[in-house]
Amino acid sequence: MNNSLSYYIVLDAAKMHNRIEEAKQFNRKHSCLYKGKAEEKLYMVAPWLFTYPRPSVFSEWYLANSGQQHWGIILESTHNFKAIYIHLKKFLQVKTEDGSKLYFRFYDPRVLPTFLETSDEHQLKEFFGPVNKYILESKNRTIVEYKLENNQLIKIDSDFYL
Repeated sequence: MNNSLSYYIVLDAAKMHNRIEEAKQFNRKHSCLYKGKAEEKLYMVAPWLFTYPRPSVFSEWYLANSGQQHWGIILESTHNFKAIYIHLKKFLQVKTEDGSKLYFRFYDPRVLPTFLETSDEHQLKEFFGPVNKYILESKNRTIVEYKLENNQLIKIDSDFYL
């Protein structure tokens, strides 16, 4: 952990199709959240963690191309890439009540708000972990930020449009 804020983005290759390859060209600091056989079979539909330096050619490319595409979510943290990577991997699958495992697409900006807004205090603390803030595009194209303060979920709507 360092004291300065860093930004990361989880991009969804399933939503981006071949554009994920463009993202990789603009930003060499990335890693697939799936590993092993899952990565081999699913890398073209997998979530990918990238650094998100601002400003940068990568962030400009993302903002110019991503509006209403539901490509992913941005995270703010004081932790390094590896810590964020390890943290996010824990949430790729969830167990149902009958014990079945399902992929959890928390990195879809249409899924994350429902999860956060219906989670209890323990779930929120676990999900936020080293993440200070989740930043995503809302249904009306504005930017929404979610953060945890005193174990309470805080939602901040902005006037910024993608």
